[in-house]
Amino acid sequence: MKYTYAELHLHTSEVSGCASVGGSQSPLIFKEGGYDLICVTDHYKYTTFWRFNDAGDPSWEKRAEYFLNGYRTAKKVGDKIGLTVLLGAEICFNDCPNDYLVYGLTEELIYECPELYKYSVAEFSAFAKKNNLFFAQAHPFRNPRMIRTDPSLLDGAEAYNTHDTEHKTPLEDMKNAKLWVKENNLVPLIGQDFHDAENILGAKTALYGEVKDSRTLVNKLSTKEFDIIISNQIITKDEFLK
Repeated sequence: MKYTYAELHLHTSEVSGCASVGGSQSPLIFKEGGYDLICVTDHYKYTTFWRFNDAGDPSWEKRAEYFLNGYRTAKKVGDKIGLTVLLGAEICFNDCPNDYLVYGLTEELIYECPELYKYSVAEFSAFAKKNNLFFAQAHPFRNPRMIRTDPSLLDGAEAYNTHDTEHKTPLEDMKNAKLWVKENNLVPLIGQDFHDAENILGAKTALYGEVKDSRTLVNKLSTKEFDIIISNQIITKDEFLK
């Protein structure tokens, strides 16, 4: 089986204030770690764009440019070293405390559809279906403020998150996430929630075949065409969810 080894949850310091690694460094780190693909999922929420509010600048074009900066920086490096870099987002809506991972985004969609964080979860779910996006809840049991979303609104959920800072998802919470994903027949995602250099702990999504673009990524996730690698061991989705 030929795999594309992917990291599906990654932040850059250009956009996500909680991250310490920039888009020029992260592709190098993951290339060295044996990955073929990274998806930049910078935070997309009201507070991401505070600086523009403070400056009294209502222009969405400048905000979109800012949000895309980390991805574009990483993609330039990725193109040079042979690492695929795709655009995603970790979106948080104004009326909901949860975080959601979104795959299949394009730069055009970011420009054309401003302030998606103003949507309700249900509204964005419909938007995702209309635009062939993959919509998943991130770390659904990380802390008490997280609320499990109606599974009918989701394609998947993060069942394994190795973020190892003070915000680490405890093992018990990941156990609960795996059970919730299994019970609701959601696509089980794994991610390192990469913010810092020490975050790279070796978990990989092993996508079947070659994946070079967001459309293929969405198709592979939607049809569950992937295995999971944890501690250098290949685990099938069924084994993972036991």
